[in-house]
Amino acid sequence: MAGSDRLVEISPEDWTELKILFRSDWPKHEFAYHMLETYIKWNEQHQTTGVQCYSLNGNWRVDETFVLKDGFEIYFYSTAQDENSSLLIRLLLQIEWQSFSEVSMDFLDKFHQAILKVISEKHLKVVTSNLANYYYLSKEQAFQLHSPSLPEGYVFEKITLKDLDHIYDQWPLRTHISYESGYGLLKRLISFNDSVGLFNEKGQIISWCLSDQTGAHSDLQTMPAFRRKGYGRIVVIELAKRLALAGSDSKAYVLHGNENSIRLFESVGFKKMQNLHWMVASAEQ
Repeated sequence: MAGSDRLVEISPEDWTELKILFRSDWPKHEFAYHMLETYIKWNEQHQTTGVQCYSLNGNWRVDETFVLKDGFEIYFYSTAQDENSSLLIRLLLQIEWQSFSEVSMDFLDKFHQAILKVISEKHLKVVTSNLANYYYLSKEQAFQLHSPSLPEGYVFEKITLKDLDHIYDQWPLRTHISYESGYGLLKRLISFNDSVGLFNEKGQIISWCLSDQTGAHSDLQTMPAFRRKGYGRIVVIELAKRLALAGSDSKAYVLHGNENSIRLFESVGFKKMQNLHWMVASAEQ
């Protein structure tokens, strides 16, 4: 019964079992699979704190529904076939939303009406709401990609924290998220996840791409003076190949209005699976 609903934490020791539930009908549920895989890796290798995963009434093995809280970010997923996502709504309504000064969410389009109902019932304010194309490329396809030759003196390197300030200064989302949250997020992605930076003969980073908590290519940027030379495309290819070597598929979320990035990812071979929403909300004052 909804009146007796409660959040029950899923122990990190059970996250791998939870992740495996989303391996069925691949890649239908890969969003949940790869996101959990990232947090399992972070928990094992970097002992991250403050990340908690919850189910509704402890029934995650049956209903395959969960929510994960990580600082100012929330991720959720359910395989339930209910058109109204009633189970997911019941779970999300248990969250103490008023405790967040801001909360960022990436979620599939099929859950949009569910989160809107939660926002209404919890009296939250939508600060930012964007719709993106959800692109996917299998690791097998990534291995087949042709890697263009680099200009003389140019090299690929994993991005390090020495590049953090530069990347944050170029980050398009810095005006949508507080400095503390956004800078901390980029710092963790650079420190923990795969990334590719293209450096010129002077050692300057001119193009780069990170991978985010869900395993997606993210924060793809090329310095203005070096655009229209195909550098963004070869960085995307290089990261896809590196992820494939690590056993992972590739994906990317590209905002609907970003025609240049849409053309780039489609030219590489990424195929659109569905739509994804990125939303930032806050408690109404």
